[in-house]
Amino acid sequence: MPIKPLWPLLAFSPVFLFGSLSWAAECRLGATPSSFEPTLVRLQDTAGGTPASRPSSQGAGVGFSEGGYLGFLPLRLDPRLNLLPSSAQTPAYLFGQALDGQFQDQVRMEGEAALRQLGFSLKANQLTMDMVPNRLIARGEVTLFREGELYKGPELTLDLGTQQGWFRNVSYEFSSLNATGQAERIDFIQPGEVVLSNASFTTCPVDRPAWRLESKTLAVDQVREIASSQGSQLYWGDTPLLPLGDLSFSIGEQRKSGVLPPLYRVTSNLGLELEVPYYWNIAPNRDMTLSPRLIQRRGLMLGAEGRYLWHRGYGTLDVDYLPNDQVIKADRHRLEMNHVFQARPDLRLSIDAARVSDDSYFADFGGSLLGSSRRVLPVLISADAHWKGVQMAAQVQEFQVLQDPNAPIIAPYAWLPRFVASRSGTFEPNLFSQGASLPRVKWKSDFEAISFRHPTLAEGDRFVVRTSAELPIQLGVVETRARLGLHTTHYIHRKNGSLEETGRRFFGGLRDPALGVFQPNIGEATESYSRVLPSFSLDASTTLERDIRWQSKNDILTIEPRMLYVYTPFKDQEKLPVFDAAQPTVSFAQILSDRVFSGQDRIADQNHLTTALTGRVLDNETGQERLRASFAQRFYFTKQGVVLPGQTPREDMESDLFAEGGFSAFRDWRFDAVGQYTARQGRWQGGAASARYEPRPGYSAYMSYRFTRDSVNVIDLAFQAPVAKNWYAVGRYSYSLAHKENGIQMDAGLVEAIAGFEYDGGCWVGRVVLQRFATAAQETNTAVFLQIELNGIARVGTDPLQVLRRSIPSYRMVNQLAPGPARFENFQ
Repeated sequence: MPIKPLWPLLAFSPVFLFGSLSWAAECRLGATPSSFEPTLVRLQDTAGGTPASRPSSQGAGVGFSEGGYLGFLPLRLDPRLNLLPSSAQTPAYLFGQALDGQFQDQVRMEGEAALRQLGFSLKANQLTMDMVPNRLIARGEVTLFREGELYKGPELTLDLGTQQGWFRNVSYEFSSLNATGQAERIDFIQPGEVVLSNASFTTCPVDRPAWRLESKTLAVDQVREIASSQGSQLYWGDTPLLPLGDLSFSIGEQRKSGVLPPLYRVTSNLGLELEVPYYWNIAPNRDMTLSPRLIQRRGLMLGAEGRYLWHRGYGTLDVDYLPNDQVIKADRHRLEMNHVFQARPDLRLSIDAARVSDDSYFADFGGSLLGSSRRVLPVLISADAHWKGVQMAAQVQEFQVLQDPNAPIIAPYAWLPRFVASRSGTFEPNLFSQGASLPRVKWKSDFEAISFRHPTLAEGDRFVVRTSAELPIQLGVVETRARLGLHTTHYIHRKNGSLEETGRRFFGGLRDPALGVFQPNIGEATESYSRVLPSFSLDASTTLERDIRWQSKNDILTIEPRMLYVYTPFKDQEKLPVFDAAQPTVSFAQILSDRVFSGQDRIADQNHLTTALTGRVLDNETGQERLRASFAQRFYFTKQGVVLPGQTPREDMESDLFAEGGFSAFRDWRFDAVGQYTARQGRWQGGAASARYEPRPGYSAYMSYRFTRDSVNVIDLAFQAPVAKNWYAVGRYSYSLAHKENGIQMDAGLVEAIAGFEYDGGCWVGRVVLQRFATAAQETNTAVFLQIELNGIARVGTDPLQVLRRSIPSYRMVNQLAPGPARFENFQ
């Protein structure tokens, strides 16, 4: 409410007001209480004088000093002054320099006239209200604000009851759409729905005009979040660019059937690609996107993606089909699906599957480094249930392996089938006659049965039961957890494996292929077995802290020591088959666990103590971590007996030293590092270091180096930065340095490179991006992305956003760096 501008108005000029201001604040415009008699009050225009008369009501909230001017205007908080639904009745307020007329008939306000209501503001030189039809006519410099919609023009007619009316020669702004434009006439159909005649529409700011859409009629329905136009044409500046005819499109999150903007792409493998997708909104819970895709060097590929959602489940189905590929002269196809069905509250069924026509499908059609590197495609059918605290699952899984002749792999084992069940709980042991008791014991029991199947290697059925109990004990400031476990395994051998068949099927006929961990799974040495192994662990940790002052700030320093002892007796497992066992990458987190191998085929003998120390500096006010440093090392009391096939047993009595740390004391910088160091050899076995600089959204840089001896040696650089006014550069460079991998010398080579520019035109964005990435051991693909985005309308061209978000940490779209307009952005 513009109170202050009214003070001089009331004190120094003749003004006519309703005799009871309190009624105007409490009653809706158009309502007439039977007890109210309209009275006009004239305030004298004489300094130092007294009013000729005063409102008799003391509730008017208007006070006068002895000097005759408005001395105070008390305000009270009305609980009804909230954001209410548009259908709610709220008070209306009328202002102006002069008012005349009859309240039961017509009232006219002139001179800076204004009408205000919740979510509604109207200003004009003159306001005329017809009380009986509840119609408002505004003339002269009319400005109308209505819940995020701002209109300006010379004349407005509006029915206050239905919110229907018309406005001519209008300029408008829609804050919810960040859009502006002009129209010869606007018809108000209902709140949130308007029809514009001979209108223009753009999301460009006034000071940076670029494109606009001109239409004979433009209907905007912000309630249903759709818009439609007739006779539309796209202009760039004053130049007609593209006739669009009749359009219908979504202006929000609501889905709508129709042709989506076309996509095109240029790659070294496929040449020019053109895709024109069609979106079909079948129902509120079902939709489909049809994607015909013309590929210059391959032919016409047909694609479809369907989705559904209902109270008992959800699912997706994604299919591509290319008849008669022009290069390999064969049909190509891909099918991926994911479905979940909640049959009962305690039973869920699901299927997750992927299949392609041939080994090189993703190398040819994968649109990214991640997509082209897919080698193993699973099919998993699962039924999950719970009953009286028992969690159960029955599963069937098999794989399709896509072979690269330069890097062949063996297919994983299939589960035909797998059944698991688990239950956990707590109990309180009572060991003393006086009723004293120990802390509650946590227990857990797991059962697993799998029938392993493979086309060339040994097959069999494996049954595993694992039971554990954990007792937490608080010893002063030290928290300890003692854990006792029992691992029972029974294996029934079904079929011997064949080395010759494995070499023929997976290694192109190689007579003596490298089987890795599957070495025991061939020949007649494999046989049934049973195995029972207990284990014990004791974990102790504490956290010590104190207040410190660092870099002129009050911080908290914490010291967190931890010790973990684990014991599992040795049992010879050298000749036992391996189905799913593997050696996880040794890391800081893994060394502080009681597991050495994943899977159930190998149970490591353990008799060692792991010590760790972590120090942190935390911000005393926010708790944010400013500095972190951690060290851990394991000390062995016996030599290693159980290893995976092909591994060399450990001889050292202490592990490598593991360290990790992070530093973010600088405002815009963050540094992180991890490392694994062998003291006896005096060399690093692996490590990673990274630095991130991010002073503001849209300006970031990331650098990292990753090294694992005989495996990985990669440097990675990525950035997004402004380079000129409205121009941004993006890039990534990932390069693998020369190294050995599994004893084989690997040459240096490019992993992925990205370079591009983005231009923010205020209401449009242009993006051009080049990408090159490895698709196989000795193959690469180059792609060109070119996209034009008209803000709030559509993106045309090949979309590089997915690539940029994946490849550049903290990437931000340049047209979303600043927050969008709020609902009441233009409120006056």
